[in-house]
Amino acid sequence: MQIKGTLIAIGGNEDKGANAKPLHVRDTVHHFLNSGILYRIMTEINNPDACLEVVTTASSIPKSVAHQYTRAFRKLGYENVRTMHITSPREADHPDILARIKQCGGILFSGGDQLKLTAAFNETDFARILHERYLNEHFVIAGTSAGAMVMSDLMIYPRAQEKDLRPEVDLFPGLALVHDAIIDTHFLVRGRFRRLAFAVAQNPTHIGIGLEEDTGIIIRKGNKLEAIGSGLVTLIDGRSLKESNHTVAQVKHDIFIENLLVHVLSHGNNFTLRNKKFS
Repeated sequence: MQIKGTLIAIGGNEDKGANAKPLHVRDTVHHFLNSGILYRIMTEINNPDACLEVVTTASSIPKSVAHQYTRAFRKLGYENVRTMHITSPREADHPDILARIKQCGGILFSGGDQLKLTAAFNETDFARILHERYLNEHFVIAGTSAGAMVMSDLMIYPRAQEKDLRPEVDLFPGLALVHDAIIDTHFLVRGRFRRLAFAVAQNPTHIGIGLEEDTGIIIRKGNKLEAIGSGLVTLIDGRSLKESNHTVAQVKHDIFIENLLVHVLSHGNNFTLRNKKFS
């Protein structure tokens, strides 16, 4: 079955039109009003009358986040934006919430703590409706930072110390909107190549997708990936690894990985997830 919906995963700290943002790629022009990431969400929905629901569940400052996105989309001329802060499966499955999810044109999960998202939505009617609409309708599901990481079937959850060098990476079930992938965000500024490489070494059938800030991917038909935004998308591909590459005998020895493939995409580049090829 061909997937009709669209996923938009964002690396965090995307341009919200509040002030000028320095670009990662100097020769690439990105303007908030006609080519920024939020503009792309709006154009993918492609219906000014369709409501965009912003879900602030992951955030510890939901009112501020809701205000930022409402203001940003209004600058783009998109007035039909609503917000919801859901903290439990019971709230997620409230009839009023489910009715809104059935009627909206798209949904945007904000950043924050991705385990808050899985705790609130996994195995709920809310999640079931999202999956059904994504599979069968022209429906847009976007997420930034934690909201992007939760989209895949395996989800990284950060340890208390970002610089923890142990080779294991903590992985949890995500919302499984995209399969055989692991998404990481804030990829450059927080130095996350190491942990995504570890995660792929532990799960070589999954491709690692590292998203810089103000950078994202659009996934169409569950397969075709397009890079968007001002930075780079790093793909970590474990298909050539040997079984022994991702284990070491000494507990204190850092991991070694041989034959790890790395692909780098910039704005406009395309990649197919099933056959792992540029297109």
